[in-house]
Amino acid sequence: MTGMVSSVPRQPPAATTFTGHRGRQVDRDLIGWADTVLAMDRTVLAALQDLATPPDLPKLRLYLDGQDVPDPYGGDTTTFAAVVDAGADRHL
Repeated sequence: MTGMVSSVPRQPPAATTFTGHRGRQVDRDLIGWADTVLAMDRTVLAALQDLATPPDLPKLRLYLDGQDVPDPYGGDTTTFAAVVDAGADRHL
């Protein structure tokens, strides 16, 4: 299966669309509903841990196992591409 994924050319971030997807504020109910909750950095992870109930704490973890992903907000296409590339080898 890995060979199939790596043979598919990845589109640049500017061509990616998320039609139909909407952001929403994370709350305790959403954490309870989810199987896994991935945080992009340790600050967000800590906020999620404060929000979660004790049984839901094992669901919470960093997206890149122990490594923060820089926030590209306000950056250009190159900045977003660098963030995508930081995790692409592990998750695509």
